[in-house]
Amino acid sequence: MAHLVDLFLFKGAPTNLDEEREVQILVNQGYVVGFCPERNQPLWSAYRVAGADRDVDFDRPHLYYADERLDPEHRLSSKTFGKHKDIQYHVGHLVPNEVINRQFGRLAQLETFFMSNMSPQRGSLNTGIWLKLEDKIRNIEDTNDKDHMWAIAGPIFGDDPEIITRDGGIEVPIPEAYYYVTVDPFRYPWDRESNVDVVCFMMDQDTPSSKPLEDCVTPLDEIEAKAKLKFFPGWQQTINTALANDDPRVPQQRHRLLQQLR
Repeated sequence: MAHLVDLFLFKGAPTNLDEEREVQILVNQGYVVGFCPERNQPLWSAYRVAGADRDVDFDRPHLYYADERLDPEHRLSSKTFGKHKDIQYHVGHLVPNEVINRQFGRLAQLETFFMSNMSPQRGSLNTGIWLKLEDKIRNIEDTNDKDHMWAIAGPIFGDDPEIITRDGGIEVPIPEAYYYVTVDPFRYPWDRESNVDVVCFMMDQDTPSSKPLEDCVTPLDEIEAKAKLKFFPGWQQTINTALANDDPRVPQQRHRLLQQLR
């Protein structure tokens, strides 16, 4: 399924800048994952959002699934993460099931429940501000008839992350934060650097639900440095990402996502 990679990644898969940790690309029906065996979770998960006159809406699945494509020593069982030091950690989707469900159907939705798409995310984040951002991205195509938006989500780790130990002694480090990188073309040619809006977010595990999403907007180069990834390798120029507080470089009629945050 390698031919599907470019369908879900804008300008190529992120370049891994961490020589100590490899990335294994897993291609699914509606999204692509850059899985890190050393971390036992994705470094990035990427998908694409499009508007449609009709969509599907299957019920949310009840079960998680081990990903049989992974070697057994990196294959998490369907067991949830539970509590660590009295803090509840959810099996946090990096690519959300609902956006894939409505675009690609039941099989693709079930594939978002592979544990290879999951990261230990605090329950308060998963059901709070992170969910708000997922919903904004999912519904962006309802605003007009423009083409697609692309999104990449992933974890950010500290120097010495705490560990959740799973079945078989598999160790899963807990991220200190998460990022979202979004790409929204606004004119033709759609893939030129000057013709797209790139808006990025970063939020710590303990970010409260009450925090405004626009306060989480973060420059792309800051996320790249923390995540040890280089996004959009198909572009040669440095990407100027917008900041929420009335960036003077960017006309305010653009940035659909930023407009929705206000």
